[in-house]
Amino acid sequence: MKNKRKIESEIDFKSLIKNPIRLFGLVYIYFFVIALAIGIYFVNSLDEIEFNTVPGTSLDTLNIVREIEPKVGGIKPAMDLSIVVNPTADLVEIGKTKYVAACGSCHGNEGKGDGVAAVALDPKPRDFHSTTGWKNGRTFYDIYKSINDGIPGTGMMAYEFLSPEDRVAIIHYIMTMANFPKVTSVDNDKLDETYKLSAGIVDPYHIPIQKSITLLIDENQNNIYMSIAISEIIKNDKVNSANLLKENVLDIEKVVYTYITKLNKSSYNNFIKKLNSDPVALGFRASVVNLMDKDLKTIYSYLKKISG
Repeated sequence: MKNKRKIESEIDFKSLIKNPIRLFGLVYIYFFVIALAIGIYFVNSLDEIEFNTVPGTSLDTLNIVREIEPKVGGIKPAMDLSIVVNPTADLVEIGKTKYVAACGSCHGNEGKGDGVAAVALDPKPRDFHSTTGWKNGRTFYDIYKSINDGIPGTGMMAYEFLSPEDRVAIIHYIMTMANFPKVTSVDNDKLDETYKLSAGIVDPYHIPIQKSITLLIDENQNNIYMSIAISEIIKNDKVNSANLLKENVLDIEKVVYTYITKLNKSSYNNFIKKLNSDPVALGFRASVVNLMDKDLKTIYSYLKKISG
């Protein structure tokens, strides 16, 4: 009984300092209650915190239609081939401007192959100051070919959007960077023979993309309405050719729609070729390919007549 510790009426802080573990015995219950409360809150909030509440910053490009300006097409006048052999100072200056805009990001503004985009390219862009390693060669014609056609297996794409005059100007500017082979009438004749520069260029008409989409949708909708109407006529037609067609189809509306949109201008031989390749895809039964030639001609003639 004498060894039994007395109950302290007041906390002896000096003894707590000497033996701090006793302090935990006084406050652990509070830590437990706080930890339990945090755990309960966490569990109850799982349905909310599993979602990302921060709005995304990535742009969804699937819903973006890049528009183009309407443009009247036609035939551009022929290029003056004399600028190939006899460039003017103004032409070279134009070539410099066009070069910086179209080529500088990869080849560098000074043509050393050190443009800002060159870091991501393998192989590295052409250094125009170097005379070795040219895949297509260093003549005027060779460089024009590289610009026009691109170089497969490299970052050099085809710059078809550049006009022939701009390509010629760029090449003449590039040729100021090093000692290139002299431009001769042979280059001139070869360019014209290959790319028909003296014949002019057909420039296609441009219409806004959204308008194109609308026109395509309207056209397709019209084809659908027409297919339904013609299919109803065929279903009610009692002539032998109509019956022969109906006996050999899986989906008559699909047959009519496919014929209107894809086969209406096909010859009989092309029609049979496509029919034999995949009759089910055209809406026919697979067994249609076993019909005699005269029966197939009857079906073809009937579709051609009824789809008029």
